[in-house]
Amino acid sequence: MTAAPSTAWSVTLDYSHDIAFALAIRDALGFTDPLGLPPIDPPLPLTPLQDTVPEIESRWQAWWEFALASPGHESNAAQSLHGPLGALVRRHSTELLAWSSQRKRELAKLSRTAPGQPRTRLADAIHEHVRKTGNQFPEFHLTIIAIPVAGTTFTPVNKSSAIVASIELMRDRNAYFSKIIEHLVGT
Repeated sequence: MTAAPSTAWSVTLDYSHDIAFALAIRDALGFTDPLGLPPIDPPLPLTPLQDTVPEIESRWQAWWEFALASPGHESNAAQSLHGPLGALVRRHSTELLAWSSQRKRELAKLSRTAPGQPRTRLADAIHEHVRKTGNQFPEFHLTIIAIPVAGTTFTPVNKSSAIVASIELMRDRNAYFSKIIEHLVGT
């Protein structure tokens, strides 16, 4: 008996303060994003500026696109924003950082196996899928960007290998792994 050849693949889990900040500011200003993501969770009550200018939404959009394009490379773009958007971020920087850092700690805790519990690994779920279906996945490289939004969100970003997934979804490892496998089957 021979084992099927293994395929090279990787899944990277990232968390970006810039993306979390952008989502919190989006909610404070009442914008929608191109991915149609739900509101942040838990909510962060930020006071928007009294005088919002029309271009603030386009500046937010540019910031959002930049943050999504480089999630694993913290750019601190939020701190270099100009105009009313930059003023809003700077005014709430302490609250934003505390809130986002807490979400990042939650994610780190979810990534660890509880003492005495068996470790459920994505590799095991993928191997089990291959065993059941007989279908190998071609080589793939995914970047999962954890986002602090309500519900169990799992949304590919454009046609790239990046996916935004809610921290809430990641609380259930089996559901999270199933979403990754469903995505791979569909690509």
